Amino acid sequence: AILAQASFVPAAAAPSQTGLAALPCPSRSSLRGRVGPMEVVLEKIPQDGQIGPMQVIHWAIRVGQGADSLCYEFESEGVQGGSKTTCDHGYKIERQSLGVTDRTHAQIQDWAQRFGRRHSYHVAGCDFGGRNCQDFAAELCTFLGVGTDGLPWRQARQVEAAASGAFAVAGAVAVGCALFSALVAKPESRSELGPEAAARRSAGGRRRRRVCF
Repeated sequence: AILAQASFVPAAAAPSQTGLAALPCPSRSSLRGRVGPMEVVLEKIPQDGQIGPMQVIHWAIRVGQGADSLCYEFESEGVQGGSKTTCDHGYKIERQSLGVTDRTHAQIQDWAQRFGRRHSYHVAGCDFGGRNCQDFAAELCTFLGVGTDGLPWRQARQVEAAASGAFAVAGAVAVGCALFSALVAKPESRSELGPEAAARRSAGGRRRRRVCF
């Protein structure tokens, strides 16, 4: 479901891999003026679909606190930034603190635009020549100076780790196929979701489905 989303650049100037809609957010000039360390948080956002026993998890990086925080992510429509993730399907979002950064939002947005111009989205990530949300999060953490030691293993790597020797390449191909199949399939209803979450999922189903891994 598409939620509140911020624009880094005017819509007419946005490159194809930077799908940003103009919605209310802190102005670029005010963001440039803010100084001082900002908190960096990994948001782990469950998606419809599974890879073996694992539920597919979308990663987004939130920088800042409260109303001044922005969520940065990469999905099938490109780099996104806003007050909330574009990939909320009603499941509980897990948050993990990664440290603090001295980068400003303006610097992060400039970096994100360059990332979107350089890389195409591929659900299986860097193993197939593109990038996915977890690759984006890892590279952004490096740019922010918080490192990647605090990040969980990327799910593609978890699957590949189960393979060895001659099966390693087959494992990489298998995870790519599994991810794509899991994420483009029509989601089934889940009775354990509450009314509010179910309503969000229902509304999201009427829009073009995003791939958010």
